[in-house]
Amino acid sequence: MEKGKTSKYLKYAIGEIVLVVIGILIALQINNWNSKLNDIEKEQQILLNLQEEFKQNIEELTSDHQVNVSSVQAFIVLLNFDEHSDFETRTIDSLMGQANNFATFDARLGVINNITSSGKLELIRDPKLRYKLNQWTGELGDYKEDVIVRRNYWITNGPAIINKGLPIRNQDAFMDREDYLRDVLIKPMDVPKSNYVAFLTNLEVDGFLFDFYLNQSFVTKNEASIMTYLKETLALIETNIDQ
Repeated sequence: MEKGKTSKYLKYAIGEIVLVVIGILIALQINNWNSKLNDIEKEQQILLNLQEEFKQNIEELTSDHQVNVSSVQAFIVLLNFDEHSDFETRTIDSLMGQANNFATFDARLGVINNITSSGKLELIRDPKLRYKLNQWTGELGDYKEDVIVRRNYWITNGPAIINKGLPIRNQDAFMDREDYLRDVLIKPMDVPKSNYVAFLTNLEVDGFLFDFYLNQSFVTKNEASIMTYLKETLALIETNIDQ
């Protein structure tokens, strides 16, 4: 009789334990499910923030790239100058202003820096997108180096060489862009046509123009690569955003 009671008690106790274990497992499963839902919500917000930041970067780079491409095109015309051609001094002033009117892409990195430093990059489930985002700062590396070379070359050589033959003030009217607005334009100076011929046929000037043309070409080439990266990454971001 006692044996039967003990057996029933053990079965009851085991049943209780099983129920408790099942309850704990269910609670853990619900907790994990809620945690995953919370991570997905965080991921979606991160993706929306990245989408906005990458769109802004594409817009900024598009504008800067157009300025730099125009600069390269002006250098090509200047380097192919024919001293026997019938030209207007105003045209040379315009080309010089266009050539020296370069822009630097200043990428917005607030969102990407935040998610990288906080470890939130791991919330992004798409491994291909995570990899692309990890490459972002590296993509900017070569560009920044070329920008520094271009800037330093201009500062070291530009004004001194140009001032020997042409008035830089004459280029002011042609350096017209949204981030260089001013209320007063500097009045151009009249310079003999022979000054322009002497300037553009001078070997030192030719070397300066060609070197600066190369520097600017490297910058624009890197900008094209960055634009491709930005558009590819933005497409991945948008693919992972739940509609």
